Amino acid sequence: MGWDITYHPVEAEEIRSLYFQGLTDPNHINSIIEMFSVDEFYAEQLRMRFEEARTLEEGTPFNKGHAFYVAIILGFLRKHHYIRGGAFSFLADDAVMATYLGDWKTLTPETYWKKKIENQLTENYCGGVYLPHAALIRLRADYQTAPHVRAKMDETFSHGRLDIFWKAVDDAIENGFGLIEASEIVEPNPLNLDASRSLSNLLNCNPEGALLYSKAVAVQLSEAIEKQKMESQPSKKGFFSRLFGK
Repeated sequence: MGWDITYHPVEAEEIRSLYFQGLTDPNHINSIIEMFSVDEFYAEQLRMRFEEARTLEEGTPFNKGHAFYVAIILGFLRKHHYIRGGAFSFLADDAVMATYLGDWKTLTPETYWKKKIENQLTENYCGGVYLPHAALIRLRADYQTAPHVRAKMDETFSHGRLDIFWKAVDDAIENGFGLIEASEIVEPNPLNLDASRSLSNLLNCNPEGALLYSKAVAVQLSEAIEKQKMESQPSKKGFFSRLFGK
């Protein structure tokens, strides 16, 4: 399994005022639906996701539980971006790149601090890094002036993926938001994008990342088919050896 990564814009205080308040007060969900003009179909799904989050088992790791559901809920409320294999979490072990990471603990009520809070992806189907608004501004500037930052970003978000990541960053900066990363909320079917799946509102997912993924898979398939054809053709030496018994 690969990594299907999404980036969700959010104000820091919204994680408490939207997600955690919605957990403790089911009636608050109606206010959220009205605030973000969520249509009836997705409003019902939103309620279902909140109910799932309310019934998480006590031992569920924070990033597999609440951090993941924060991203799912945000996916119903705002446009988000998908990048196949483009996880900022892959940079978390680098001392320089780690300076851009925010701490999830600053976003959560104190009652959740007893849980071990990971600030990056640890496996599929979980929440990942939190990139605060100020950190996004600094990252954007540092990419232009710091060779180490540029090299790390170019490597991690190669093959056209960096353009999509910057779109997510620029949209967040423009609106005063940070970004939350998550994995496997959106799972595109690269051979049939109409068959793609989402745990949130797929229509809110910017399609560019899925289209890039689909094109990459098409190229790989074409190359594999061509290679198979070449390998299946008998060589001239083999042909004449059979013809003359040598």
